[in-house]
Amino acid sequence: MPNPTTKQELLAAMSGGYAQLNEQIAKMSEAELAAPFNFAADPKKCGVRWQNDRCLRDLLVHLREWQLLMSTFVTNIREDHPKDYLPDEYRKCYHEMEKALLAKHQNTPLDEAKALLRQSHDEMLRLAESFSEEELFSKGYYKVTYTTSMAAYFLSVTPYGQALKILKTHQKSLKK
Repeated sequence: MPNPTTKQELLAAMSGGYAQLNEQIAKMSEAELAAPFNFAADPKKCGVRWQNDRCLRDLLVHLREWQLLMSTFVTNIREDHPKDYLPDEYRKCYHEMEKALLAKHQNTPLDEAKALLRQSHDEMLRLAESFSEEELFSKGYYKVTYTTSMAAYFLSVTPYGQALKILKTHQKSLKK
């Protein structure tokens, strides 16, 4: 699917991806929901993206935490205190940040993780809606976005298609 070029397309892509993710989760059995991810048998699934999230809860809170970073990023821009997207201490090693974000949620129940993601997803929709077309789609409109558009940032923190792919792979691995 091509990248959105209008605000309505962006909002539809974000909403549609979230709905598909939730539909897939609703189709999963209790055993599939509770089972840890195991992608070790597939050498194509050995990258960091496939290793950090060890279960569905991790996947959901991972999405939520990146969305919280986006919310802070937007707040900083709007309060005229623009800062780079990643916190300074993680600029060169954001995989370490991801590990810290996941460690923060090791005692978060799955149902709470779902609710937290719902809240941050709704916030992403509200924030995206609050920008004009020009603000969303003009590359470098905000100095702190450099050569990227705000729409690209919103798409990067709502990678529901990638999360869906991970879930489907998880389900297939359980059937083997």
